[in-house]
Amino acid sequence: MNKQLLRLTEIAQKPQRTIIGLMSGTSLDGLDIALCNFKWKKPQLLNFRTVEYSQDLRNRIRAVQSQVNVNLQEVCVLHAELAHLYADLVLESLAEWEVEVHQVDLIASHGQTIYHHPNKKMNSTFQIVDGDHIAEKTGIVTISDFRQKHVAKGGEGAPLAGIMDETLYRSDTSHRLLLNLGGISNFTWLPSKESREKILISDIGPANTLINEAMKKHFNKPFDEDGKVASKGKVHSGLLKYLLLEPFFRKPFPKTTGQEDFNLDLVEELMSGFKIELEPKDLVATLTHLTIQSITRAVEEIIGDKPFEMFVSGGGVHNSTIMNGLKERLVNAEFKDFEESGISADSKEAVLMAFLANECVVGGEWELGKVSLPS
Repeated sequence: MNKQLLRLTEIAQKPQRTIIGLMSGTSLDGLDIALCNFKWKKPQLLNFRTVEYSQDLRNRIRAVQSQVNVNLQEVCVLHAELAHLYADLVLESLAEWEVEVHQVDLIASHGQTIYHHPNKKMNSTFQIVDGDHIAEKTGIVTISDFRQKHVAKGGEGAPLAGIMDETLYRSDTSHRLLLNLGGISNFTWLPSKESREKILISDIGPANTLINEAMKKHFNKPFDEDGKVASKGKVHSGLLKYLLLEPFFRKPFPKTTGQEDFNLDLVEELMSGFKIELEPKDLVATLTHLTIQSITRAVEEIIGDKPFEMFVSGGGVHNSTIMNGLKERLVNAEFKDFEESGISADSKEAVLMAFLANECVVGGEWELGKVSLPS
């Protein structure tokens, strides 16, 4: 029997597993690395770090991300190059945390989304970063391509968070909303178990992606730190209205989207068509309020006037303008700190990848991922 297949069988039968989760979202902040211990299906976060992408790497990924026409050679090169970078960062992190490679059972890699295409005929999604390269360079069994497997099993490839959210966060008596503010905003609605209502998992619209694009173009910065630029700008109500009329916002829940639907080209086309001229800070303020208002509308539609607990994760949690805007509008929400659950807001998506890898080997409702074995 292949020794690595035997190793995988042994991992699945262990009472505890040590898994590294790797996550990089469409906002291209960098790579989140979470070292987790699993007792059956419950994760404990042991260590976490984020390693920022270089500006050159961000630019190279942006050039092939969510584009109809791309340099296929560059996509091919990035597929392998990013895998080697991820492997190096895993080994570097383990050395920093004084953890031996042989102590890690699995690596769970989300990859880097290049294109996401939900479609009535056939859903499809494409993430680069080759799991085989990661496995070979680290010597650790690697599980990747979670979104592709989700599509193959009849899903849309996003969002995936609800698989973990229901297991870890559903309450017997309290309604809960778990909101993630990455490039795209998505939520998991967890009505209390005693209510017997169904959970709902869906994307909402842009969270940080449009803001980040505008910041890059007009301020040469990757994001609006703490929402400071937005706080100094004035919202253009006309542009905000036109953006909220985009077809995606009229689709019923659940739904999924990406930068293919929401990008700066779309915004600039609307501005040109309606002869809108804005100062850069006013554009950032308007895009920030698009995030706030689209989330507010979604919550009001799904939850109504029921009181609920709200947990927010993702990079947008550090944007005070977004967070204050949500707190002002969502009066029935009791905002909770993710830290109370033992998983930080920043680490949640990387922990999710580790959770999905654990599900893949121990068995669960959604067994997602492709296994890459080292030699």
